[in-house]
Amino acid sequence: MTSMTDDSHATHDTTLGAIGPAKPEIADLFGIARRGWLFIVAGTALGFISASMILTVIPPNYKASARIVFERTLPRYMQTNKVTNEPIIDDSDTLGQSYVISSESILLQVVKSLALASDPDFAGKKDNKTLGSRVRNFFQNILGAPSSAKELADDQAIQPRKDPEKVAFDSVTRNLTVAREEVASVMTIAFTWKDPVKAAAIVNSVVDTYINDSLAEKEKSTVVARNVMQERVEELKQQVKDADRAVTEYKSANHLVGTDQMTLSHGQLNILQTQLTRTQLAMAEAKARMERVAGDPDASATLSPDNELIKKLRGELQELSTRANDIEKLVGKNHLAALKLRIRMEDMRQAIDAEQKRIAGTFEKDYELERHRFDEVSAEIARVITSEGVGGNAQAHLRELESAAEALRILYNRGLQQLSEMSKVDAQPSATPYARVLMRAIPPLETESSKKRYLILAGGSVIGLMLGTALVLGRSFPFGVFRTPQQVTHATGLPCIVLPELLSSEERASLSIGKYVLDWPYSRFAQTLRSAWATINIAQRESGAKVVGVISSNPGEGKTTIAINLAAHFGRHSTTRVLLVDADFHRQSLTKSVAPEARVGLREALAEPTALAKFVVRKEQLNIDTLPCPVSDQMLNPAELLGTPEMEQLIKFAREAYDLVIIEAPPMAAIVDYKMIARHCEGFVFVVEWGKTSQRLVLECLSDASALLDRVLCVVLNKADPSALRSIEHYKGSRFHAYYSEQKRA
Repeated sequence: MTSMTDDSHATHDTTLGAIGPAKPEIADLFGIARRGWLFIVAGTALGFISASMILTVIPPNYKASARIVFERTLPRYMQTNKVTNEPIIDDSDTLGQSYVISSESILLQVVKSLALASDPDFAGKKDNKTLGSRVRNFFQNILGAPSSAKELADDQAIQPRKDPEKVAFDSVTRNLTVAREEVASVMTIAFTWKDPVKAAAIVNSVVDTYINDSLAEKEKSTVVARNVMQERVEELKQQVKDADRAVTEYKSANHLVGTDQMTLSHGQLNILQTQLTRTQLAMAEAKARMERVAGDPDASATLSPDNELIKKLRGELQELSTRANDIEKLVGKNHLAALKLRIRMEDMRQAIDAEQKRIAGTFEKDYELERHRFDEVSAEIARVITSEGVGGNAQAHLRELESAAEALRILYNRGLQQLSEMSKVDAQPSATPYARVLMRAIPPLETESSKKRYLILAGGSVIGLMLGTALVLGRSFPFGVFRTPQQVTHATGLPCIVLPELLSSEERASLSIGKYVLDWPYSRFAQTLRSAWATINIAQRESGAKVVGVISSNPGEGKTTIAINLAAHFGRHSTTRVLLVDADFHRQSLTKSVAPEARVGLREALAEPTALAKFVVRKEQLNIDTLPCPVSDQMLNPAELLGTPEMEQLIKFAREAYDLVIIEAPPMAAIVDYKMIARHCEGFVFVVEWGKTSQRLVLECLSDASALLDRVLCVVLNKADPSALRSIEHYKGSRFHAYYSEQKRA
């Protein structure tokens, strides 16, 4: 018999560990949604109403935009055909033009041209509150609540700056957006304002000011280039004169005037002279660049060619600019993220400037290299002349002087020709600005909020739907708890019944004293409790079970009411003698409900086990006897008292005196007392609170108490929500639920 029991224990424990916690089914989730549809609809409606309120408090802003394209084909054609010498904007340069458009030099001109400094919308007192403060004030006005002292202080602190022009400039800068389109040479300029006409006027003014300013910059750069070229031509002219004078003086000093001693007929000397001329030209150009940078350090930006590093830095600078503009539009100009991006942009600009200066620093090395080449070619010419016997040192030096004079003359003629072309071009007005307008701004008809109205309403409704759904799931959380008998059976392998929660105060009062099965014998609670009664009856007939324990994992799951009403149900049979024992020395819930007037009970009965009748309280109306547990003081270790031989003798005497003994034990997860009681019980009724008790806790308690697992007669899923139970059991049909309702009314 012991071997069979051990095998049964092992089987139950293995099955319990193999099955594990039960997960909710899709039908359970749909049932929860069906029961909480009112919350879901209310949440969706609340989200929609909130979005509508937000739309009402959002100030009406209009966004006007214009589009420009940077010209490169026409200026390049004009430069190629010597029609103009104006600079050209490349793709990499268009990134920097967004900063030029939004710069102070452009926008201040717009402010002055449109007289925005005298416009109260831009420079006067205006509402600078954010959308959040507007929403708070809106609800405060509805509820009649005054604004906080801090907000009032903030409102008083928001005052316009003393300079109206700077205030207007800040307003324009804050609402202006300059962004490059997918095509590198196309840029969109937009301005957002509450007046559509002013928004369009400001955008068009910005575009016109930028184009006019670019024309002025072109003319200025052309004038500067012409002046530089003129100075260079004058310098070359003087150098040519000095070189010719040096040749003449040398011929006179060495009596070479009128002589022709050029007898070298092979072409080696001509080739060397050609190389000498080219080297001298390159040396002169390198020297000019070096002297230009030495005289004007800022000229390195225009003279230095862009290498791969500079192009890469310019691209990163534009990306940082775009990100900074986006962040400033979202969180403001003084946000920490925007400030960090501006610092990184300044570092990028310094890196570009440093790279350009580094390239400019190589001009001196280029000049030294060309001069070194010039010296080498000159030495080679002298060597050839000497080795071939062409002439003496005087003739060689004369050739050098003549070559140098010829090289300077070529440079002078080239510069003079370029200066003449520039003078012809400058005589004509410039007709090729940096950019031309693709689309001018017109006053928009729709506000920005109206364009996003449906998106805001849909977003608010979705958020409300999610909040309503979250509330429903929070109220009926389906994960980790038991809600159906199938879940209990799947997780534990034990049979299960469901008892609905009683909602009326009258029913609860009757339930607490054990009279519910007598007052409402045809209700679903009473009918379902009969299932437990039938299970215990079967166990009595098959194994002679007389002692049944009522246990639970946690306190407050309803084992006291189950024990009382189960005993009352058995007591209805006049031939059945029932004893209800309160073995919970900690809370004595059963004693407080059934025998609150008792002064002696279980503790005193353990001292005289054979005198059980002295300590039993008779309940004639329920036809049961109760052994209460009136303990006024806190006991240190009740488990020792329950494990004594006197307890075993007391249970033995109760078996002989009664047909059924129902013992309410303390909760399993909190107290170990149940282990002392379990050895006296042939069966157990395990009470689990519907939707509250954790599956893991139930399985943990059953695993720890594997010795009593095969003696659990049934699991009672107690306090089930009637509406939820109706939804869960919707597959049984309306007639099933109406059956109990009609019986209850009868």
